[in-house]
Amino acid sequence: MKAKKLGFISLGCSKNLVDTEMMVGILQNAGYELTNDLSEAHVIIVNTCTFIDPAKQESIETVLEIANYKKTGKCERLVAAGCLTQQYKEALAKEIPEIDIFIGTDSWRNILKAVQKSYEKENEKIYEFNCTPCASEELIPRKLTTPSYMSYIKISEGCNKGCTFCYIPFVRGPMRSRTISSILSEVRNLAKQGVREFNLIAQDLSCYGQDLRDGTSLILLLKQLVKIPEVKWIRLFYLYPTNFTDELLDLISKERKICKYIDIPLQHISDNVLKRMNRKDTSESILKLLNKIRNNIPYITIRTTLMVGFPGETESDFEDLCEFIKKIKFDNMGAFKFSPQEGTAAALMQNQISEDVKEKRYDKLMSIQAGISEENNELLIGKEAEVLIEDIIKDGEKLIAKGRTSFQSPDVDGNTYIYNFGDACPGDFIKTKIIDGYSYDLIAERID
Repeated sequence: MKAKKLGFISLGCSKNLVDTEMMVGILQNAGYELTNDLSEAHVIIVNTCTFIDPAKQESIETVLEIANYKKTGKCERLVAAGCLTQQYKEALAKEIPEIDIFIGTDSWRNILKAVQKSYEKENEKIYEFNCTPCASEELIPRKLTTPSYMSYIKISEGCNKGCTFCYIPFVRGPMRSRTISSILSEVRNLAKQGVREFNLIAQDLSCYGQDLRDGTSLILLLKQLVKIPEVKWIRLFYLYPTNFTDELLDLISKERKICKYIDIPLQHISDNVLKRMNRKDTSESILKLLNKIRNNIPYITIRTTLMVGFPGETESDFEDLCEFIKKIKFDNMGAFKFSPQEGTAAALMQNQISEDVKEKRYDKLMSIQAGISEENNELLIGKEAEVLIEDIIKDGEKLIAKGRTSFQSPDVDGNTYIYNFGDACPGDFIKTKIIDGYSYDLIAERID
């Protein structure tokens, strides 16, 4: 029997992408043939996102678009997976009858069983929503969809924070950490395949291991990961300020394989807003931590994420936020407008902010940050930096290498462009000197 073809679309965050790669790997391991042409795919997976309203809308529109392949392509089974499915499976089943299989956020491991069951029970919708623990030692087959030299490593699932604006704990559940041995097995396996850059991800990386109650911690994990010879860069994503310890800061400072790059989502600086968000930090504790980080590692890159338009955010609160980023001068910053999520406490709060005000505050914040980023990047001129080449592109008649330094993360930060890249290819690391800096990107020349 000819192998059935598999297609997929992964929406939302890198944690979602890892789940998608696991599902694709499981099906490939069972004989399914991966195709990039969705019109040729017999089974199509859409891994959805529900973080904010635009993400929900994109997920719904994507599922509707893919559903058309049941008429115009070869699609036999449409799988809706991930956060939107977890939150709205009944509504999706009613509104989009073309969906055959519903996979919850914790049930990606059951993708093969669900697809097989769907083929056996021709006219029956299949639901898989069993919660599975994260601490499994089992090495799951995984198909990397990122470039061959980099990967995301999800070290825990879920979150215990209870921020009033966030629906993630409802769809992802409480925090569940993987064992150190299972993570090491996965990293070693990927390293053998040629992966050199490992981006550790979780809803809250700094709390990793606390739920296992056996002494497991991010510190212990990192001390083991850096011993793997093939590992070149380790980047840490989503280190919440509440559990950011001096010991962790010291390890980041001293260990050369850990990128001097900290992604620390702060959301706001106003104590009034932080309290309403149910964040455990204060303006004082945040400033103290940021100063400590900069004093201990002067060359560190700090990225944050901030929110504007949270219910009750006054003009004074917003001005405090603007002054905060001017003072700290974050190297990279992302921002988003508050979006009331059904089922969260913040959605029911009084003093909701109008969309017009949110938009104006967002634009002003990002405009300020653009100037700060350009100023920061100009200060890098003359500095040497190792660059990971990701692509060779054309700039008019010339070829130019596009890459990233260790302080530029994939997907969310800028790039570094090199004209005299020589014989370097994607996946190579080369030494460069930065010769120009803009709001988001850098220009460098090869020096090795």
